[in-house]
Amino acid sequence: MKIKHLLLILIPLFIILLNLNILIYNHKFYRLENKDVDENLLDYFKGRENLKFNYTTEESIHLNDVKDLMNKLNFTVYLLVFFILVILIFNKEDLSNILVISGVIAIMITLTFILSDFSHLFTKFHELLFTNDYWLLPEDSLLIKTYPIDFFASFFRRLVLNIMITSLFVISIGIIKNVHQHHKPRSD
Repeated sequence: MKIKHLLLILIPLFIILLNLNILIYNHKFYRLENKDVDENLLDYFKGRENLKFNYTTEESIHLNDVKDLMNKLNFTVYLLVFFILVILIFNKEDLSNILVISGVIAIMITLTFILSDFSHLFTKFHELLFTNDYWLLPEDSLLIKTYPIDFFASFFRRLVLNIMITSLFVISIGIIKNVHQHHKPRSD
């Protein structure tokens, strides 16, 4: 396998994780009941401040787990950027087809998620990424009141839309690059 084929894994993963990362810190598209809690949590996740509100022990543990997960997400996005750039810089071959296929792969992965039941995905996501069940909070908890399931469903729809737009952009770049490459005047 040529190293450029590694991009078929790295680029779709980057498209998905980058959009997830961007939306986590910019979800102003959704009306939250308690914007103060939301702002404090985003600052907490960024390491700018401590939690200010009266969270239960379970909520605090879960928020710490989420913060750790978000730090890993940030690190992974930066690592993907590094590897993709290294491959792009040192690869002298035409990568236009790789870009098109990578965008299509990201769209196919996203379509798979769209066709799944959101509640099932939400549960599996938590079971996979958290080692405890502190994410199963009572409905009257501050976190559930601030971020009801509708927030996550809306977030998911926006994530899907952003991934699709980014994927189509990557596909377009690949097509334009391919057309440009094949219509270049030959130097004899």
